[in-house]
This record gives sequence, C-alpha cells and structure tokens, in this order.
Amino acid sequence: MIFISTALYSEAEPFIKRFSLKKYNSINKFEVFKNDEILLIISKTGAVNAASACSYIIGKFDVTAYDTFINIGLCESVNGKFKAGAVVLCNKIINGETGMDFYPDMIFKHPFEEGCLDSFSRASGKESPESIKGDIADVEGAAFFESVSIFLPPHRIYCLKIVAGYLGIGNLEPAKADSLVEKNSVEICKWILDISHECAKPIDILDEKDMNYINEIILNLNLSVSMQQKLKKLCRSYKIRQDSLILALEPFTQIYCKTKQERKIYFEKLVQQLKFI
Repeated sequence: MIFISTALYSEAEPFIKRFSLKKYNSINKFEVFKNDEILLIISKTGAVNAASACSYIIGKFDVTAYDTFINIGLCESVNGKFKAGAVVLCNKIINGETGMDFYPDMIFKHPFEEGCLDSFSRASGKESPESIKGDIADVEGAAFFESVSIFLPPHRIYCLKIVAGYLGIGNLEPAKADSLVEKNSVEICKWILDISHECAKPIDILDEKDMNYINEIILNLNLSVSMQQKLKKLCRSYKIRQDSLILALEPFTQIYCKTKQERKIYFEKLVQQLKFI
C-alpha cells in the first residue's frame, strides 16, 4: 500500500480527487481517506502532529516492508535555487532543531528536481536564509521522516515538496499556493502509481503445499542455508517450466541424511532432478 501524509486538507484535496479516495470513518483522531491501494492522512501542521499521525496510521494498518510512505506538502525556497511551483524530491533532510540529517535512498527514477530540506519550527527563530542549511524549508518533513524510518527502510520513504514562495520574502497567497499543488498533481500521481508498481510485493509461485514438501526435505536432508536458498530457486524455476512440482520432490521426502557426505550426494541428485526438463 502507498501511504501519503499532508499537513493540510488543501494539500491533500487534489490527490483525494484523482485517486477517488473515500473518507475512512473508522478513524476520528485524524482525517483519513483511502481506497484499496492508497491511504492518505491529514496530520495538521506542526512536527509533533506529523510524527503522531504517521506513527498512528502505521500502527493501525500494520505497515510492511513492501509499503511506501510519502509526505507531500508546500515549502519555501531558501537560496533561490528553486522557483515557486517547482516540485522537489528531497535527497537529504535536516532536522533544524536537533541537527540530525536523514538520507532517503533514491533508487527509483522520478521526473522531479532534487534538493536538501531543512525542517524547523517558527518558534526556533530560524527565519533568515543565512541560518538555513537546506535548499528548501518546511516544518514537518524531518519529523515525518524520522518517525516513519522506525518502521520502513529509507528507500520506502519519500518527502516531496512544492515550492510556494521564498523564505524571508513572503509566500504566495493561500489560494495561489494551493493551486500549485493542483497544477503538479497529475505528474505526482503518475509517479505515485509508478512507485506503487515498483514496490509491489512479489507473488511467490510456490504455494503452501510446495513449501511443505520443500521444508520437509530441508529438515530430512539437513540442508545448509545456502543449499536451502538454491533449492527454493530451483523449485521456482522448475514449477514455471513444468507447472507441477510435487512429483519431482516427493521421492526425496523419504530420504534421511545423517552425514554431510550423504547430504551432499542426495542434494546433488535433487538438483539434477529439478534441472531436468
């Protein structure tokens, strides 16, 4: 599943519409919208809210290593590198309060610009560009990444920001800023769908009955870890070619090995059986 977090409804609305997400009324602590493949949570503004919302929804939906979490929101350009309307995928995230740095693994292709995000609260007094280390600035990004990284690996966590103005100069009017999200939503949605397909959990061709036979052979032949991995790989290949695996495995479920020499002999016979077409 793809999880998306935004701070504001106005940031979420284009994605709710384009993905046809429905209000999920079983949760009342946060606004949540979902379909079978995508869930969006609105955290409200602030680092604590962002971290709380993400941790809460991860606990509710038992997120796995095959899921992806994306934070989408508006930000400010710090050094003039990015103009208003630019979509920036963050390749480094700085917690401006603690000084901690976070590095998402950028392993998938994307159509966006890349930059460094510095997250800090308005109460910190870091209002001048000279005090910011990143290319862009926001409030929630670092808290989002830090909280989600407890549950997901860094190549499953993305922080995507849309530049709404310039730090120290003034932002766009809210309506104009929101229109920037809408303007870029088509490209962002396409990328989200691409990520969803790339990150989908692979379907194992070996079913429960196959695995019962394989596990019995592993136990009876006392196979090493490397042998186990080789056996499973050969079984998958054999089943693709022959469809049925059981007849090839069944004779080996009656063999018991007590020595390494016996194991080596019978494992080699099993390998040859599975390589035979």
